[in-house]
Amino acid sequence: MAKKLPTGFGMPEEWKHFAARHRLFFERFPSLHKVMNLAFLRKFASSEPIDRVVFVSGRLCVEDFNEISLLCGNGYGVGAMKILRGMYERTVTARYLHLHPKETNAFLNFDWVSRHKLAKKIKETFGEDLLPKNEIKKIEAKFQEVQKQFMNPKTKRLNYTWRKFFSMADKVGSIGKLIVPGYYLPTQQVHGTVYAISSRLKETQDGGLTFNEGPTRNEADDCFRTAHILLLDILALQVEHFKLDSLEQPLRHCFQDFKEIWKGKQEMGNQSGRQP
Repeated sequence: MAKKLPTGFGMPEEWKHFAARHRLFFERFPSLHKVMNLAFLRKFASSEPIDRVVFVSGRLCVEDFNEISLLCGNGYGVGAMKILRGMYERTVTARYLHLHPKETNAFLNFDWVSRHKLAKKIKETFGEDLLPKNEIKKIEAKFQEVQKQFMNPKTKRLNYTWRKFFSMADKVGSIGKLIVPGYYLPTQQVHGTVYAISSRLKETQDGGLTFNEGPTRNEADDCFRTAHILLLDILALQVEHFKLDSLEQPLRHCFQDFKEIWKGKQEMGNQSGRQP
């Protein structure tokens, strides 16, 4: 007789353990959820590219936070770290462009460089028929328009990015100081590194090594804390950029909640983030 299909996914025992460890967060979460809704579930209309980038980047960070919470709540701390890196990059990039709006066009134009590289690899791997010819033609035309903007004058080669990420992180204030838990450590787990392998091994009684199949709770807690402050920073950015004065006081309460929630718990970088 065939086994019944599962009616749900996840690890209920881990949910309970996670909720117990972060009881105060969930008690205070309604206030944070209210600010999130006010910041993003509103009528938004702007023809300015910088406004669209800041708004949508912030909304993506909310989704990142939800995904991180889901993984952390199920004991997959290492998996959550892999999403945390993207959330950190989005937070830093959005704040950098808020401070340097004239660079928004460079950020947007580099997309055509990325599409050109992707189309080239698709063609090399799968042949020329996978992408519609009119799409390839459009990508190549746009690429020809913008490529000079990203050409290294010394090497005569295209830069690998529109702007070096580390230089942006240096210019965005306190959130840039979270580059170790927000970028460097997650990067070690994203890539095929020795660190990613060794961090999942444990020693056996006979001196051997085996894969540690248990939940990665320490990583989950560290990641959850970092994601929490990144979420607050991207909310603060919405308040600053769009002049959402009505959210200033509620968001201040959320920052105070953060300090009380994580009080006495060691945080890498010891950052409490940017308050509005």
